[in-house]
This record gives sequence, structure tokens and C-alpha cells, in this order.
Amino acid sequence: MEDRLTTLKIRNRVRSVNRRLAKNNADPRCADRSLWGAFAVLNFADITGLSGDVQVDPETVLCDLLADLMHWCDVQKTNDCLIESIDFESALERARDHYSKECADKRRAGRMDHPYAQR
Repeated sequence: MEDRLTTLKIRNRVRSVNRRLAKNNADPRCADRSLWGAFAVLNFADITGLSGDVQVDPETVLCDLLADLMHWCDVQKTNDCLIESIDFESALERARDHYSKECADKRRAGRMDHPYAQR
């Protein structure tokens, strides 16, 4: 696939989005958040050797990333420097709440934007 989104392309879009947000003192759109997520997944796939799987089997890549984040949370629970331990399930529930609110905001604003479209 010739038009695959590469990590470099995504990184450049992220920088552009971040500059726009900073310049306009704006809140990120859902498309911006999706771009950040894509950057995280692509980087994870790259460092774990799953780069080829991102286009073929993205769910497996996401599943592996989430599992590794669960392991990270477990390790953080043993970190005595933290005031509060990190519970993955609690964080996931909180993330779902954020996502629902952000999607509701987008629907109210009538915006349907694509995360990779140039602005």
C-alpha cells in the first residue's frame, strides 16, 4: 500500500497539530486525539517489531500495547515514590468517560473531522 501512514508522516502531523493548538490556545479535536493515539500505536509497533502488523492486524498491536500498559501499572504499584498507585481498570474507566464526553462535544458542535486530513 503506497499511501501508508508512516511514523514520520504522523510525527509531522502531530507537530503541526500541536503548533496549531498552541498558537490558537485551542482545545484538541477528536481528530487531534486520534492522531496522538496513532502516533503512540505506531511507535509501540516500531519498537516491538510489530510495524508490519499495524496495517494488517491493528487490533493485535493495540491489544499488545494495552497488555504492556497493564504490566506497567503493576510495576508502578510497587513504586514507593508514588503518592497513589495506578490501577489500570480505574484508568480505563476514566478514559472511557473522557472519550464519551469528547465524542458528545464533537456531536454537539456538528464536527466530523478526519484525523489525518491536512488543515
